Amino acid sequence: MAALLLVAATACGGGHQEDKETGVPAPRAAAASTPPPAPPGPGAARLKALALAPGEKAGKYEAGEPVLDEPMNESYEAVPAVCLPLTSLGGAGHTAQAYAKTGVPGELRDVGTDILLRSYKDGAAAGAALASLTDAGERCAGGYTEDRMLAEGKVLRVEPVAPPGVGDEARAYRIVVQDVKDKDIKLYKYLTVIRSGAVTLSFRSDILDIKDFGGVPPEIVTAQWAKFARGAGASS
Repeated sequence: MAALLLVAATACGGGHQEDKETGVPAPRAAAASTPPPAPPGPGAARLKALALAPGEKAGKYEAGEPVLDEPMNESYEAVPAVCLPLTSLGGAGHTAQAYAKTGVPGELRDVGTDILLRSYKDGAAAGAALASLTDAGERCAGGYTEDRMLAEGKVLRVEPVAPPGVGDEARAYRIVVQDVKDKDIKLYKYLTVIRSGAVTLSFRSDILDIKDFGGVPPEIVTAQWAKFARGAGASS
């Protein structure tokens, strides 16, 4: 009787169960562990310190105060709505933001770039924002309509271009827009978004010209990423 009780205790209790074919004790399943919570992105004051400040240089470009209070803000809408991340990065669920604008001093017809840094509650939330941008880039490749409050803008097509090789992930797009006054004129805009942990760094470039200027100036991306990486301890 004692022997039978011992066998039953071994089969049902806390010991290793034996493999039926080899008789070798099977390894005990590891207890599930809860991963530590991911750190949130920095607050608005810290983000502002990580953005290019007025007077800082990036090649021939120089940072200055944005003309608008908030570049790429959420006042625009898009039809269909899935395309909205391409227009304003709207509905992204961010917790804080800071912004800057760069251009060539004294040259109004050169490339201007709006820079927007956004924090999220964690890396997963920032990744979801970038995923929505990726989805928009795929589903809105054939064009969409921007509702710009006082006018409607027609986006003719959206094309992916090579993103910079920094951060945890990045996306970049060439956006061809129909001129509001002359439907036969095409204008070009470029959008690049980098995610690093719980922060996204966005760059939107355009020009007062009909030429395709080739993309967000790489020296601007490099300068902004370098300042952010130094201050946030991010790696490329």
